[in-house]
Formats: sequence, structure tokens, C-alpha cells
Amino acid sequence: MKKKRLPITNIGTAILLMVFIVLCMITFSALSLSSAFRDAEMGQKAANRITEYYTASGKAEELLATADDAFSYAYEQTSDPAEYYRLVHKELLLTALKPIWTGETLDVSFQVEINDSQALLVTIDVLSPQQVRETGAKAFYNILSWQVIRTDTWEGDDTLKLLH
Repeated sequence: MKKKRLPITNIGTAILLMVFIVLCMITFSALSLSSAFRDAEMGQKAANRITEYYTASGKAEELLATADDAFSYAYEQTSDPAEYYRLVHKELLLTALKPIWTGETLDVSFQVEINDSQALLVTIDVLSPQQVRETGAKAFYNILSWQVIRTDTWEGDDTLKLLH
């Protein structure tokens, strides 16, 4: 009498393989969902930082427009560089701008707050009336710096968040 042979793959192996595949799919879907949430959070933070920067940049442009009015007023009043710088200095003292006399030229510096820990620092070099005439400049100043600076002190955090 012949013995019946059992097939190599029986029903128990197929069920174990199916359970393993389902567990792998659940694990990968959970990882994908977690990654998507993290990416959305990082994207929102980046969008907020960009919005804050451009809001501060707009305020800086408004302050430059105020300074430009002071430069234009002084330019119309006199062509003497010493008198021009004196008038500009006097007009700027009425604003939030800080005039800095460097000896031969006048620089103007100001900060616009971006958020609690950053500010936009702008420094411009005021052109003399002769420089404006000679170069045919469309502005009364050259921008020397337009940079984001930290306004708070950095405190390192060496702790690790293992579970979030």
C-alpha cells in the first residue's frame, strides 16, 4: 500500500506568512503616518519663520522709507556735506533709527524684531550730496548689512527625547 504524501506547504504556513505580511504592512503604514505628521509640523514651522522674517523685512523697508524722506529733505535744503549730515542727523534723532558718525560718513543702524529670539539688523551708509549727484544714485544710501541676528543667549540642551 502506498503512503500519501503531505504537501510541503500546508495551510498553517500560508496563515503564518499572511500574518507576517499584515504585521509588516501595519508597521510601515504607522511609520509613514508618523513621518507625514512630522513633515507637516516642520513645514508649518518653516512657513511661520518665513512669514515672521518677511513681516520684519516689511517694517524695515518702512523705516528705510522714513529715512529716505529725511535724506530727501536734507538734500533739498543744502548741498554742503557738513550741513547735509547735520540735518540728516537731526531728522533721524526723531525716529527709531540710530545715526552713527564714523568720521567722514554717516551710517544708520536699526533693528526690527522678528520673534522672541531673532531680530533683523540693518545698517546703511548715507551718501553725501556730491556722491548722489556724481553717481546719479536713485537712493541716498547704500545698504551695508541686512542680516538676521540672535537676540537671546543660546543654552545647549543635551537631553534626548526617546519617546515622543
